[in-house]
Amino acid sequence: MTRKALAKGPQPPLDLTEVEVILEQTKVYRNGLQQARIRLDLVSKHGGQPSDLSLNEIASIRLFDYHNQNSGAIPFSDDGSTTYKGWSAQRDYRGYVSQTTRAGEPRALQSYFLYLSAHAEATETLDVAFAIHGDDLSVWRTNGKCTIKGVDQSMTWMDKNVGITMTPVPPERYPASSFMLDRRALDPAGHPDIENSEGIFDDIVTVSILLVDQTTLGIRSMICDPAGLIHWKDKVSNIRQPCFTGYVEPGETTIHWNDAMNDHVGSIAPPERLASPEDESGVIVLCGRVDIPSWAGAPEAPVKVTMTDAHGSVQSCHIGFVKGERDELIVT
Repeated sequence: MTRKALAKGPQPPLDLTEVEVILEQTKVYRNGLQQARIRLDLVSKHGGQPSDLSLNEIASIRLFDYHNQNSGAIPFSDDGSTTYKGWSAQRDYRGYVSQTTRAGEPRALQSYFLYLSAHAEATETLDVAFAIHGDDLSVWRTNGKCTIKGVDQSMTWMDKNVGITMTPVPPERYPASSFMLDRRALDPAGHPDIENSEGIFDDIVTVSILLVDQTTLGIRSMICDPAGLIHWKDKVSNIRQPCFTGYVEPGETTIHWNDAMNDHVGSIAPPERLASPEDESGVIVLCGRVDIPSWAGAPEAPVKVTMTDAHGSVQSCHIGFVKGERDELIVT
């Protein structure tokens, strides 16, 4: 049942009769993006009658350092501009995957969720506690130190001191060998309307991360700097069959090309977008052409690829062409 909005004046006293603190993740990467979901289960009464927390009481729920209730409040911050010893809290889930979980279904009572993220400066474990401010001005804390009718008192049953430790861990950095390239035709039909179209193609090469257990870790964002490169297998005056690349960010369809290619695309313009996005992978667009001669200053160096993986950690590598091959890409 849900309580209606209370009229101004003295408020029915809040009483909590059951409280549990559940850490659904006990570890979090120190990347400022991944979150641990912290669950507060409780049963409440107002004026002796069973009722849910009011909207104001729900909005008052905070996280703090179990050992430091006076100055250990963990601030709500989406960008990490405000932290407590490198920790910040959020009310909303960002969608980054957790690497460890104790998640379970909420019990048949009120369940409230907050999220906790660790930034680079979070180097120590954190014991987590909740504080709930009642409309009657009471303060209920899961370290057992509560304030009722203006009087500070200890409530042993509210002291949740087991299984509340969050551990920050350094972000995982993956070597070049972990990045997997998977190539397929952007347009399976190719260019049937072009005479002698052999050597002309538009392909996509998805970029993902292969973990040691052979599962794939998704990529949330990816940027290439510069946006692409061009490559000739043999750089002689009569060879005009290069391959060049662009890229597409995960979840997007717009293809980004290197501006240095603007006047050197040949007679067939490169594609502008994908037919559909790749939600969990970055995309390198690989084009083959037969009428582009080499020129001084062509962007031939491997591109730097910067990614944010599904855990919220930043990864980087370089992608370029295999020397001596026309259209084979390699990660370094």
